[in-house]
Amino acid sequence: MKRLPALLLLLCLSLPAAAQKQAACPYAVWKSGFKGDARAQATCLLRPVKLYARLGESAPLPEFLAARIGQRTGIAPTRLRAWLAQQSISEADLGGAVDAPLSRAVGRLAAPMARYFVIHDTSYPNFLLEPIPGHINDASWDFNDFNLRNPALGGGPKGHVYVNRLGGSLAVRDFGTASYASKLEKDKPSLTGLFLHVELVQPRNSVPGGGKGNDGLAPDPGFTPAQYERLALLYIVASVRKGTWLIPAFHAVLDTGYANGHDDPQNFSLEQWDTTLGHLSAVMTGADAPN
Repeated sequence: MKRLPALLLLLCLSLPAAAQKQAACPYAVWKSGFKGDARAQATCLLRPVKLYARLGESAPLPEFLAARIGQRTGIAPTRLRAWLAQQSISEADLGGAVDAPLSRAVGRLAAPMARYFVIHDTSYPNFLLEPIPGHINDASWDFNDFNLRNPALGGGPKGHVYVNRLGGSLAVRDFGTASYASKLEKDKPSLTGLFLHVELVQPRNSVPGGGKGNDGLAPDPGFTPAQYERLALLYIVASVRKGTWLIPAFHAVLDTGYANGHDDPQNFSLEQWDTTLGHLSAVMTGADAPN
């Protein structure tokens, strides 16, 4: 092993143990978040996630998100509650009561309320080099049944809400409960509570020759229309609880710069989710649905 120059060694020792390189999006300690307005933050935090957690370039936000992020939702909790009742959807499955406040940053006076809606995938189960079963989008697949000892939770719940491939959801924590599920929050505990975490059930395969037990390969398409619809509903519900449209983010972008950072969500279509958001919001509010 070569000896490091003294200055370089000192710099390395001064970094947090998990830190490896600069974060993907510029962080502003003074504002307990990322630099830029809400739309600028979302543009960076939604950079496409590729194989091995490589990030694509930032692109303009799709139509629905571009017009609303950071703006007032304009949807009253009473109206949302009535619509959910008509659809026989339980608020408990959506992260809690639609008129309850969201979590706040922990351990701080005048702590700000949650600002970010983080999209994950479970990366579980890993079928290694075996083919992913052809029925993963059917009710017969065990990992779509949250009643079977919650197999979709993998090594244990970390997020707030899980969404199976049938579009069903299971809230393991209320959106009002501060809970960390990213390396950024673990490194900066005072941020816990600013991020709401939603896990989408997605199995994986190993990349051949990519290292024993790796889980780099995801199905393509990565998620089902039912998952995008439930994710859209969760985003709407959480934003109504906030009063303004939250800033969505991908888990992998938050973890960029940390050792053993995550690579999810893989094969996520931001455009498909945006279109689903537009249709669901229009139906919910009685507005004309977009073409």
